[in-house]
Amino acid sequence: MFNSLLILMPVIAAQILGAAFSGATFSDAPTVEAIDQTRRNMDESFEAMAPRNAGDKYKFWHDIVSRELTARDVTAARGFLLTAPQMLSREEVKELMAAADAEVTGTEDERIALAALRKLPVEVSQRFAEASGAAHNMNTLTVPVEEAPAVEPTPEDMAPSPAGDAALEDEPSPVAEAQFAMLGTHADLANHSERWLEGDRVDEMVLKITGIGLAESSETDAMAEANIRALSILKSARRSRRMTPEFTEYLTARIDAALPDSALKPALEEAFGDLATTKVRVERVRKAYGGAINEKGLARLESDLIQINRIGSLTDPAAAITLIEQVKDSADLRRIRLIAEAGGDRSVALAKQMGPSAMRIADTGVRWTRELVLQFMGLTAAGLVMFWVTLSTLRRTMMRRRPRLEAPQ
Repeated sequence: MFNSLLILMPVIAAQILGAAFSGATFSDAPTVEAIDQTRRNMDESFEAMAPRNAGDKYKFWHDIVSRELTARDVTAARGFLLTAPQMLSREEVKELMAAADAEVTGTEDERIALAALRKLPVEVSQRFAEASGAAHNMNTLTVPVEEAPAVEPTPEDMAPSPAGDAALEDEPSPVAEAQFAMLGTHADLANHSERWLEGDRVDEMVLKITGIGLAESSETDAMAEANIRALSILKSARRSRRMTPEFTEYLTARIDAALPDSALKPALEEAFGDLATTKVRVERVRKAYGGAINEKGLARLESDLIQINRIGSLTDPAAAITLIEQVKDSADLRRIRLIAEAGGDRSVALAKQMGPSAMRIADTGVRWTRELVLQFMGLTAAGLVMFWVTLSTLRRTMMRRRPRLEAPQ
């Protein structure tokens, strides 16, 4: 029994540690305790980045902010501005916090960023202001409003009309509320879908992301808007080749489950089967994608889209792509969400400086599931049995070695 327990206990302990810290038990929404602990971990990491010599701290911080501005990464530059209390010397931090406390408007982060910006040369401050304006324009793109759904044509309308199609393409669209959306239009989706059916080289993941996103655009609830934002971020990350192979494989499986080929291809073949005008063809493609979506698969995909949308809301779409660049699976996605919750723009600075190692900063604690509790109880019971066996063995050994008392002769 002793040898069996000696072998069994390390196995159970390894299973408990793996389940507790692998990320499989992470909750979708991080707790306040996890956010606070992760924020403290971030502070320690930024302190460790700065040189030990107090005289070199300012130059290091100045150079790193200038580097991000040169790279036109405003979010990372602002993140490093917010790290000034951790990266500068004590005297400089006292001056910085006094200047921040003197500000009467804005959040705490806004006051710290403004005070930190004033410690930099005027030339750097001007570059930051210019880059901030350009970044705002890039992150707020307008979404064209689609035409009203078309009805099935009469026999007289079945003949294609090149002049009418050209007029449709050239007609300017009204502009919806400004938001980050890179999904394109249903006309683009129809053209790429036709090429995909014909066997042309089309990125299937981008095609399906676009199809799911445009299908969501017909809804007006907050969930659909969040999904569109997250899908736009994913599409941009995919097209810019900024997703790891592991996360690409994971996402491909999720997207295929939400929009399976077995349902999509027959629907598109039917949509392109008969000769029709561009307007009618676009409407048929719209219905094909909407009807091919698997609700259960979409629900699983939405659990990841919620995380991506939250990351984009806490930072900005371009910064969200920088953070997603480190992700390999759903557990990493929740880690990145936790880092973004704890640090906001500082999370982007952390990811730019530490790369994949930034994942270790996320501290979610241990979520005690029923399986984990049962495993821990089993380990405790095995430990008690092993202690009892050890104690009994020692007792028997000592009893055998006790000398016998002989009667006097």
